[in-house]
Amino acid sequence: MKHNKNIFALLLVAITLLVSGCKDADIVNEHHFGNRLYITSSTINDDLLIKPNIMEASREISYRIALPAEKDIHINFDAVPALTAAYNLIYGDEATALEPEYYEIPEKATVIKAGDVSGDNILINFMNTGNLDKSRRYVLPVAVVNASDIEIAKDQKTVFFIFKGAALINVVADISKIYFPIKWTSNVSSVPTITVEALVRSADWVAGRDNALSSVFGIEGKFLVRIGDGDRPRDQLQVVAPGGNFPAPNKVSGLPVNEWVHIAIVYDNTTKERLYYKDGELVYSDKAASGSLNLTSGCYIGYAWDATRWLPGEISEVRIWTVQRTAEQIAGNPYEVEPNSPGLIAYWKFNEGAGNVITDHTGNGNNITAANSASPTWVNVEIPQIN
Repeated sequence: MKHNKNIFALLLVAITLLVSGCKDADIVNEHHFGNRLYITSSTINDDLLIKPNIMEASREISYRIALPAEKDIHINFDAVPALTAAYNLIYGDEATALEPEYYEIPEKATVIKAGDVSGDNILINFMNTGNLDKSRRYVLPVAVVNASDIEIAKDQKTVFFIFKGAALINVVADISKIYFPIKWTSNVSSVPTITVEALVRSADWVAGRDNALSSVFGIEGKFLVRIGDGDRPRDQLQVVAPGGNFPAPNKVSGLPVNEWVHIAIVYDNTTKERLYYKDGELVYSDKAASGSLNLTSGCYIGYAWDATRWLPGEISEVRIWTVQRTAEQIAGNPYEVEPNSPGLIAYWKFNEGAGNVITDHTGNGNNITAANSASPTWVNVEIPQIN
């Protein structure tokens, strides 16, 4: 079940206030109500994913008191599986309590020293979670179970750690205004056949700029997958390639906004075919290919001619093949392919979640780094969406 954690967090507070008669102001209005202990980290952590290649994870709980401690305050945290029922009732979930074999809390006792307002964070380690049933949801409630000489805020004493089945894609990169030079380790000096695939999403293909072009992949004037131009709608894909640009202006429909769309371009000099697939469907074809491609120099993602032709949005699953992918292969694998697939020479998932280096998952070493020390904006997603 998909959750809006902000709404549910407000619901949790509201229910607790009805039961306890507390108010948020109780925590900070210490002159009226006295000092209190409360958790400061998020009370709902639903970013823990069940995925075969993710076996371990760690999270921390932070906490504090409103006023400096007059003397040492001893605090104990612990897992409270019995709160799973309350969690399910409040959040409308059907989660199962996470079994002890999947987690440990190395230090459950902590101290806020006299004169301080906080102590060391509480660490929770998760292990072997890739073995969980990804069709189910799991919850680990961890709470303040007692504290010496201090009242505990009832509405901020428990953290719920949620494990859920991972989507195929959970993180993507917004590469607006940045680009990636490709310094190939693979030999791309004579490529008779190429298939280029990518997932892209934009809120606006114009993006409030004067330039009519958005660059996806390739080399200016030689082989370039791009969107828009002065002679066509700015949301229409076009390919610069031997044999002339294709498709022609207004020959195909434009790309949607605020939606993920899978694009795939095939250029095959052995069959002379030039093909464009949109969301797995063939929307354009001709037989005008004329010569092999040389991608060795001047090849980019998100750049062509100058820095004004950036891609206004997010990108994922960029794949470069030296074979013609079939219609069935393209339609059947928009979100993930095997990194060792025959003919796959570069596979940039853009799912790192941090930094500016994008890994080539084929193992061919074609890793790319954003120019000018820039970094993408990393965006959490769920593709395809899990109900």
